[in-house]
Amino acid sequence: MKGQKPYGWYVRVSWPLLGGMWGAWLGFGSYFHLPHNANSFGTFFASGFFIFFAGVGLVAGAALGALIGGLAEWLLRRSGAGIVAALSVATLVNMLTLWQISDFVQAKYPGLRADSGTKTHHSNKTGAFTPSDKGSQQKPCSGPVPTNTRERANWDTECR
Repeated sequence: MKGQKPYGWYVRVSWPLLGGMWGAWLGFGSYFHLPHNANSFGTFFASGFFIFFAGVGLVAGAALGALIGGLAEWLLRRSGAGIVAALSVATLVNMLTLWQISDFVQAKYPGLRADSGTKTHHSNKTGAFTPSDKGSQQKPCSGPVPTNTRERANWDTECR
């Protein structure tokens, strides 16, 4: 790297930096979905976990970024590609691979991308907030009539 222009050095340094930032964001991203209650120790405890996972993501992302970018550049240079083409393609391969790894990690550990408990949307007709998962609740009156006498009496009082 002594005889090369600074372009190659900047690109090679950007791989672990950007990989580390990507990994830290992956570990810390759902922190903003937490209900921030100043009187709760649970929020403080969960924040500590997100900070821990951000640190793990920073180290893992930096290592993966350097490894993937370095291997892709090395393979391209050994196959006869020029320095600019090898660095450009290695950067693209690095970004796409890190993106796929983050999708795999989020699928394996869904708590890293936790959404808020109940998402609501604004109804256009009445102006009231309604839960967005209306179909998830069971409707007891839409099922068949129970055959047990006690259950049948409860069903009659609730559904008729």
